[in-house]
Amino acid sequence: MNIFNAVWFRQSKRLLLHELRRGDLTIICLAIVLAVATVFSLSGFSGQIQQALLNKSTSFIASDRVLQTSREIAPAIIDKSEQLGLDNAKQVLMSSMVFAGDKMQLAQLKAVSDAYPLRGELLISFPQHKLVNQRRNAPEAGKVWVEKKVLSALDLTMGDTIEIGVSSFVLDGIIEQIPDASFSVFTNGPAIILNESDIGKTQLIQPASRLTYKYLFAGDNDAVEAFEAWIKPQVNETQRWYDIQSRQSPLANALNRAEKYLSLASMLGIILAAVAVAVASRRYSHRHQPMVAVFKAMGASMAHIQKLYCLHWGLLSLFGIFVGIVLGYALLQGGLYAVKDFLPVNDFVFSWYPLVISCVTGLICAIAFAVTPLKHLVATPALSVIRGFSQQESGADNGSSLSFKQRVQQGGQYLLPLAALFTLLFMFSKDLLLSFALLIGGILVAGILVLFGRGLMSAGRVAGTQAGKSWHLAMANLKRRAKENSVQLVSFTIAIKLLLLIVVIRSALLSEWQQQLPQDAPNRFLINVSGPEVTQVDDFVAKHGLKTSGLYPVVRGRLTAINEEKVAQKVTKEEDKASDNGRRGVGRELNLTWREQLPKENNIIDGSWWSESGAESSGQPQVSVEHGLAERLELKIGDTLTFQLGSEFFTVPVTSIREVNWQSMQPNFFMIFSPGVLADFPATYISSLYIPDEKDQALQDFMTQHPTISMIDVDAMIGQLHSVIEQVSLAVEFILVLVVIAGSLVLVAQVQASMEEREREVAILRTLGAKGALLRNSVLFEFVALGAIAGFMASIAMEIAVYFLQTRVFDMSASLHFQYWGLGIVSGGLFVGLVGMLSCWRLLNMSSVTLIRRTM
Repeated sequence: MNIFNAVWFRQSKRLLLHELRRGDLTIICLAIVLAVATVFSLSGFSGQIQQALLNKSTSFIASDRVLQTSREIAPAIIDKSEQLGLDNAKQVLMSSMVFAGDKMQLAQLKAVSDAYPLRGELLISFPQHKLVNQRRNAPEAGKVWVEKKVLSALDLTMGDTIEIGVSSFVLDGIIEQIPDASFSVFTNGPAIILNESDIGKTQLIQPASRLTYKYLFAGDNDAVEAFEAWIKPQVNETQRWYDIQSRQSPLANALNRAEKYLSLASMLGIILAAVAVAVASRRYSHRHQPMVAVFKAMGASMAHIQKLYCLHWGLLSLFGIFVGIVLGYALLQGGLYAVKDFLPVNDFVFSWYPLVISCVTGLICAIAFAVTPLKHLVATPALSVIRGFSQQESGADNGSSLSFKQRVQQGGQYLLPLAALFTLLFMFSKDLLLSFALLIGGILVAGILVLFGRGLMSAGRVAGTQAGKSWHLAMANLKRRAKENSVQLVSFTIAIKLLLLIVVIRSALLSEWQQQLPQDAPNRFLINVSGPEVTQVDDFVAKHGLKTSGLYPVVRGRLTAINEEKVAQKVTKEEDKASDNGRRGVGRELNLTWREQLPKENNIIDGSWWSESGAESSGQPQVSVEHGLAERLELKIGDTLTFQLGSEFFTVPVTSIREVNWQSMQPNFFMIFSPGVLADFPATYISSLYIPDEKDQALQDFMTQHPTISMIDVDAMIGQLHSVIEQVSLAVEFILVLVVIAGSLVLVAQVQASMEEREREVAILRTLGAKGALLRNSVLFEFVALGAIAGFMASIAMEIAVYFLQTRVFDMSASLHFQYWGLGIVSGGLFVGLVGMLSCWRLLNMSSVTLIRRTM
C-alpha cells in the first residue's frame, strides 16, 4: 500500500498546512527554528572567533605547532610535513659567550632557517640604512642581528664584527621584535640571531653542548591536525610537541579561559531553546487533545492516531530545522560581518560540523522534549469529549492523589529530557565539567522552586489582600493557579537566571579577569642583578616612583630527595611520570629564593608562614611549596626536602603550602625558603616593574649605566592578553543577543500555554461585570509578581552557578554579585509583565460575546 495515499498521511498533511496557515504552530515552530539557528550560528561563530584568536596568537610561537627537542630529528618527519603541504622552519637555541676585542657578553644565540618565522613578524631596524621595523626572515650568511643590549655591553656599532665561537660575524641589524621571544625571567643574556647555516662554522656544537632544537610547522588546519595525529605517538620524553594553548604561559592560559567563556555563553542559548521546545510541545499536546478524542470517538484506531501525529510532528520538525539552518546561516554571516573590523575572521567556509550538529540538535529537541507530551496526547480517552478536559489536565498535574509507583513513573518522564539536554551541552562544549555545571544548576533551580516557589506565591497573596482590587485579584489568581504557575515559574527562572548569568559573564567575570591583569601590570623584568647593584636598583625605583614587586634573590638548585627517599631525575613531558627509579621528582633545576614576608598574590592554604608563626626568630630552616607542585609530588606539612646546590646538600622541612597567582606578572617561585637557608650561596636578583611610556627613556639610561643587568620587555604579551579579553567580550555581546531572543521565546511560549484557561477566566469576570481596567491591571500585576519571584529565585541560582564557575572552571577566587540581584528582580518583573501583557492584549480587548463563544 502506498503510504502517500493512506488516510492518516493525507489527514496529517492537511492538518499541518491548516495549522501553519492559522498560526497555531507558531510557537512550537519558532522554538525548533531557534534551537537549530542558535546551534548553527553559535557553533560557526564561536568556532570562527576561537580560530581567529588562535590565529592572531600563534605569532607568539612563530608557527601553528612546535616540536622542541634536545637533538636533531629524523628527516622523515620533515618529509611527512611537506607531503601534507605544511611549511616548516628550524631554530637552534643555546647560550654562549660572545666577544668584541677585549669585551665579552653572555648571550642567547638563536640560529634560524630562511623560512623563520612562519607566523608573526620578526622586526629588524637597520640604522645604517635609516630603516626601522622591517619585516625579515633570517639574516644573510656571515651576518647577525642583535638586541640593543649587545651594542652597549660590547661598545659596538653597525658594521663592526663580533666573535661567536671560532667565527666572526658582521653586525647588520638591531632586533626590535622577536615573535616567539621567551618571556622567562631567567633567560641568560640578550638575543643574537644568526642564520642556521652558520651555526656549524662557530664549532659551538660539541657532544656535551646544551642545545635546544625547535622545529616549527604551519599550514592549513586539517593538514596541521593530520600531521599532529601522525607525530604525537612518536614524541618521546626528551621532546615536547605544543601549540599556543598548551604552552605554559599567561597567554596560553588566557586563550584557554577565553574558549571556556565562549563555550559557556553559547551553551546558555541551547538550554533556553530546549526549554522553549519543551514548553511549546506541552501546549501542543493540550491543544490537540480534543481532536484526538474526536478521532477516537469516530472509530479511529490507536495506530492511526500514532501515525497521524508522528508524521505531523515529524513534518513540523523538518520544516523548523530547515528554516533554522537558513536563519542560523544569516545570523552567522551577520555576526562575522559585525566583528570583521575587530578580529581577523575569514569569510565563513562551508563546514559539515555546524550543519550536522544543528540538525542533530533539532532532532533531539523535537524527539526528547516531545515524547512525553505526544504520549499523553495519543493516550487521550474518547470519553474526554463528554466529560471535558479541564479535570483531566488538572488531574494530570495533581501529585497529591498519585501512588508511589505513579510518582516514580512521573519522575522518570524527566530522565529523557535531562539526558537529552546534557547530550546537547556536552556535544556542543566537549567539556564534561561545564556541562554538568549548567545541568546541575538547572536542577537546583527546580528544587529550590519546589520548596519555596509556592510559599512565595502564598506570601504574595497575603500581601495582595492589603492592596487594591487589581493586586488582590492578581495575587488570588497567582495562588489559585499555583500548580500551573510553578511550571511557568521554573521556565521564567531558568530564562532569567541564564540571562543574568551571561550579563555577569560580560560585566563581572570578564572585568574580574581583566582586574587580574590591570593596565599597570608589570611590563619589564630586570634580571641578573648582582648583589652590589641591589641598592642602585632600589634608588632608581624610588627616584621615579615606579611600581615594583621588589627584588627577589635567585639561586638554582635541584631537589634530590623527599623524606630521605631519592627522587627521579627524569620526568616525561606528556604524563609527568618518573622514567627512572625513585620517587616522582621535578626533573629539572629549580629557581630558589628566600623571603622574610609572604609575597603578594601568594596565599597560605596549609601550615603557616615563618614570620607569622614566630619560627623565624629561632633560625630554623624552612621551605614553603606551591600547592600545584605539592600535589604533584604528594607533599604535606612536615615532609623534609633535600636539595643540591653545586656540591653541597641541605635538608629543610615543609612548613607551609602556598596558592600562587601565576597571572600576576611578578616573579613567582615553586620553592621559597626562610631567610638564612640560602644566604651563603651566591645569588643574582630579579624584579618586575611597571614602566609607563614617559619613564621608558629613564630606564634605558639606567640600563646603559649598568650593562650587566638584563631587561625583558613583556609589553607585547600584556597587550595581547588585553586584546584577547576585549575580543572575547565582543563575542559574548553577540551571543547575548541570541540568548535574549531565546529567553523571550520561552516567556511567550509559557504565556501562550495558559491562554485557554485565561480566556475562560476573562469571560467569567466580564459576565460578572468586571471592568476592562481591572482585568488589564490584574493580568499585568500577576505577570509582574510572577516575574519578580522568578527574578529573585534566578538571582540565587545565578550566584550558585557563578560560584561554581569561578572556583571550579575558571580558577578564580569566589565573589558575590548582589548588585545583580536587584537587576534580576526588577528586570524579571518588567520583562515578564511586558511580555505577558503583549501576549494577552488581544484577549483582554475581546468583547464578552466573543469570549463566551470561544470558551463554549
